[in-house]
Amino acid sequence: MANEIVLGYDGSDGAKAAVPHGVALALAFDVPLVLAFAHGANPVGGVAGDLSRAAAEVGRTFLDEGAALARDVDAKVKIKTVLVNAMPVEGLVGLAEESKARMLVVGGNGHGTLIGTLLGSIDYKILHQTVVPVLVVQPPD
Repeated sequence: MANEIVLGYDGSDGAKAAVPHGVALALAFDVPLVLAFAHGANPVGGVAGDLSRAAAEVGRTFLDEGAALARDVDAKVKIKTVLVNAMPVEGLVGLAEESKARMLVVGGNGHGTLIGTLLGSIDYKILHQTVVPVLVVQPPD
């Protein structure tokens, strides 16, 4: 992977709103759109094998949904899907940086900066933990 558009997709309203932007960027730069779902255990709590398999299964379902949405936007878009076994922030940032992504696209939670800062939103953390350009798309009202 190199110079692709990486889009974190988790089925949320923000992620769904981000899909058309990811598709447009991928088509504009003529690169694949990489839909990624990151799942990982809290390092304090650990993870059981069954839980990890269940999270991966949910992730595959989300990625299939995201790929279908992307194809609905424009069937010409090249799509790759990736399950990342890591916490969402670390997983998406790591994938984007390792693949030298052109951009990382994520959906916002719609709560704004103050609540995001207080609650530790994923998009807020991603913005401050990567050198890859980030586009945060807020869900519609």
